[in-house]
Amino acid sequence: MEELLEYRKELMNGLFSAPDELAKRMQTINDPFQPLEPGGWNAHQVIVHMRDVNREVYIPRLKRILAEDDPLFVNFDGEAWMAAHYQVGEPLKDLLADFSLGCRSTADLLSALPASAWNRTGNHPTLGRHALQWWAERLLAHITEHLQQISKHGGAK
Repeated sequence: MEELLEYRKELMNGLFSAPDELAKRMQTINDPFQPLEPGGWNAHQVIVHMRDVNREVYIPRLKRILAEDDPLFVNFDGEAWMAAHYQVGEPLKDLLADFSLGCRSTADLLSALPASAWNRTGNHPTLGRHALQWWAERLLAHITEHLQQISKHGGAK
């Protein structure tokens, strides 16, 4: 049980530290509007995507799992969302602040949960039924994937 509690603490620490890690990695980006790879998104788009997927998908799913018995989630199309909602003029500092608030408030929410809450489930039409812990792991994995994308393809200043 102690190992599981330590694992969950590390998960929450990962969420809490993700905004600082993103800010650090953004220091390596010369131009946030330059595609990170040919034909791909730029860093500004990646950060909008990270913020919006947290805000529109993962955080609401975690909250629904806590509030409802086995809620059924709808599928989220990140590409379609970006096509409809991306605003090129959104200030980078605002994006980073929104992302930070989402990550840190979610880490605070998770840290206050009793052990039993981590086993509450949510159901997705294609991903299936999973415990809150699994959804929290997916949230952090999504963030980590995009932090690596920015590091891998970002240009040095």
